[in-house]
Amino acid sequence: MMPASMKRYVVALCHNCGEPRVVRMPARSFLCFKCGSRNAVSKVKFIGATDDIDEATYIAKKFRLGRLCT
Repeated sequence: MMPASMKRYVVALCHNCGEPRVVRMPARSFLCFKCGSRNAVSKVKFIGATDDIDEATYIAKKFRLGRLCT
């Protein structure tokens, strides 16, 4: 399996509220749509990584619904 840094999209969790967010790499930071906090990609937890945007969205949606455990 390839490391998350080599994938096109990663699903990261906001450090403030825990909301999953699909981030296109190589990004250095992202803004949480739920709480508005700025997150450094190097300091957040990843729950998935893929080259397919639809798969990344699916991972984030499953996490939001509580069907994906980290």
